[in-house]
Amino acid sequence: MPKISDLFELEYGHSLELNRLEQSNAPDAIYFVSRAARNNGVTARVNPVKGLTPAAAGTITVALNGQGGAGVAFLQPFPYYCGFHVMVLTPKTPMSDVEKLWWVTCITANRFRFGFGRQANRTLKDLILPELQQMPSWAKVADLSKFEGCGEARDTTVPPVLAPATWKSFRYDEVFDIRKGYYNKKPPKTYAADGIPFIGATEYRNGITSFVSKMDLEKYSRDGSIKFNERLDRKFFPAAAITVTNNGSVGEAFYQPAAFTCSHDVNPLYLKDKSVVLTPALGLFLATVIRAEKYRWGYGRKWRPIRMPSSRISLPVDETGRPDWVLMERYINSLPYSSRIN
Repeated sequence: MPKISDLFELEYGHSLELNRLEQSNAPDAIYFVSRAARNNGVTARVNPVKGLTPAAAGTITVALNGQGGAGVAFLQPFPYYCGFHVMVLTPKTPMSDVEKLWWVTCITANRFRFGFGRQANRTLKDLILPELQQMPSWAKVADLSKFEGCGEARDTTVPPVLAPATWKSFRYDEVFDIRKGYYNKKPPKTYAADGIPFIGATEYRNGITSFVSKMDLEKYSRDGSIKFNERLDRKFFPAAAITVTNNGSVGEAFYQPAAFTCSHDVNPLYLKDKSVVLTPALGLFLATVIRAEKYRWGYGRKWRPIRMPSSRISLPVDETGRPDWVLMERYINSLPYSSRIN
């Protein structure tokens, strides 16, 4: 099996310090890649440094240490500068972006080998990778062209300015109809394509922990027993809702674009103002604001429906002092990648 050094030339990056560079959003600004585990490793854009050539687009960066990013690899599509402890991998032979992304996935899968106190500086070159023949067929035929332009904003006009200092505080029951979740013990899973999402107390996958069939939804009661005469509206919730966990990962909030069912550890929220449509963009704005307050909650302090109505949420307001739904939606639609919000 090949080692990383069999496939790539390894060299340390620029080892720059971000606080010594001038951050910029100018058209000629250069991406700055650090040991971050998110956002493709990019933590800023900076002005070009005179006499310093950026690393080439199409190379791979690997964080060598750091408690969060050690061993995480990214394919860099644009020229970039590097911070400390970032290795740059250049293919020894021509590779397609699809093949590079496969190696990125393989390298990152080994991140468990590294961490605080155990760096990848000396051992990265000897990391064993799968044979190219083991690359799955779906990766070989992946069509990356369908992602072209996905970073565009839906609304290209001048984005609205958020000024949180001017926002107004509302009780939750002034803004939302707060409903109770249902299941203590969820129904059996289904793997059918028409399964109904089951929302549970998780911070992942938009809150979805499984899928259930409509038949099982109708017959299973909250305690796992079978009862056919229960009201379906108690356990089946319409689309265009925000689900908020009240136990476990308290305060996690997600916009639900499809009808769903959920556990009693989830509060489904619907807009009280029925003249306003909870679009995906508006739902994403509200879910983000709700999630920003999750630090107030934790184990032993649950956010059950009995407590949520008197909780407070701060929102932008219009000249009448009411929530400015238009501004919220416009702001989300002005962000990069918003063109892909369905």
